Amino acid sequence: MIQRVFAFLMILSVAACGPGAPAPSSAPAPAATAPAPAPKPAAAITLLEPADGASAGHIDLFRWSAADGADGYIIRILGSDGRVVFESPLLTATEAHLPKTVGLEPEAHTWSVTARKAGEALVASPVFKFTITP
Repeated sequence: MIQRVFAFLMILSVAACGPGAPAPSSAPAPAATAPAPAPKPAAAITLLEPADGASAGHIDLFRWSAADGADGYIIRILGSDGRVVFESPLLTATEAHLPKTVGLEPEAHTWSVTARKAGEALVASPVFKFTITP
């Protein structure tokens, strides 16, 4: 009789631990959280005036489009040899007139604008070329 009870218990334990047995309960898996959306890049700056390749005897007005989120802009003008001819302070407008003290020599120049936000560069424009003629 003891052998039968022992055999019954062995069969019962094998059946309970077999491949069809339910897995031991565990805590439910935590819900997956969606990743935060990537920050939206700032809109590009479009240089408006002077146009790329412009040529004139006198150019003192520079205009560009606004960049989303910008709180200011810095315009930079370089001479044909790469020297900085003019770099503005932080401007809140989207246009700048050169100060009377800045005279652009008759030569090729480049200009660009960098949008700023909280003191950091946000987005930069492409570089345009223009020429001051004699």
